Amino acid sequence: MKIIIDKHFYDSVVGEFHGIEFYKEPEECPEADALIGQPEAMDVEILEKLTNLKWIQLFRAGYDMIDTGYIKNRGITLTNGKDIFSVPIAEDVVCRILMHSTNAFSYIENKKTKTWDNQLKRNDLKGQTVGVIGTGSIAVEIAKRLEAFGVKILGYKRTPVLKMPYFHEVYSGKSGLEHVMSVSDYIIVTADLNKGTYHMINRDNLMLMKETASIINIARGSIINQGDLKEVLRNKSIAYAGLDVFEVEPLPADDELWELDNVYLTPHASALVKNNKSRWEELVIQNIKNFTEGERLINIVKI
Repeated sequence: MKIIIDKHFYDSVVGEFHGIEFYKEPEECPEADALIGQPEAMDVEILEKLTNLKWIQLFRAGYDMIDTGYIKNRGITLTNGKDIFSVPIAEDVVCRILMHSTNAFSYIENKKTKTWDNQLKRNDLKGQTVGVIGTGSIAVEIAKRLEAFGVKILGYKRTPVLKMPYFHEVYSGKSGLEHVMSVSDYIIVTADLNKGTYHMINRDNLMLMKETASIINIARGSIINQGDLKEVLRNKSIAYAGLDVFEVEPLPADDELWELDNVYLTPHASALVKNNKSRWEELVIQNIKNFTEGERLINIVKI
């Protein structure tokens, strides 16, 4: 058995196994059975040289950066790290909501000018409606946490489903998306990026949102038409956006989003926590064991 594994995890993983040959770079072992690493190491040009490849493990939840059609045609099993980031991203989303609802941004600015203003009114989360676009593991962890605040939680899923845990109602189809966008006080985007979700959120449905409503995106930037989003934020057609992902990354220094006062943005960092590495190690070690023993792999991506 021969496995190529990202150099950052090489030392912490290889000691767990005997009888397996590990390599750090694809060119070191063209006959490798498995490739474990970042999407940048999954270019078709690289994969073409790995003629014996049976399994790819991604060090990310998203897989929009790789050619899934090629992988499917090769009969290669693809696994990702979807559950690794679910909890930290869910906590990050709650933070983005609370920073807005508690006027945290105004208090931060007042501190800079030593302004004592105790007349700012916050909005209760209780009784508000949160619409989550996408109902995967991240969405479930978000809903689980928001349930304690007494909000109504709506989900949007492209394929119909009767019900899901922690969601009060789940909608599908164009009319379902429009309903969720129009009635929610917060829209949270968690869906995967693919041909069907590219610019799924655009001016047409952004204009359905309440003027007091807000949108949070921790998924992929191109699920939202960023030009349309800037328009509704600039015109105050919606109240606030909490953005961690963008159509172009890094976000260019001259992009208007940096300047808009109703935008809180972070550099694709919502999933970054100190114990991510140990979570990755546990997943990779278990999946290597499953692979070598012929057991079902964790987080198989349906492509």
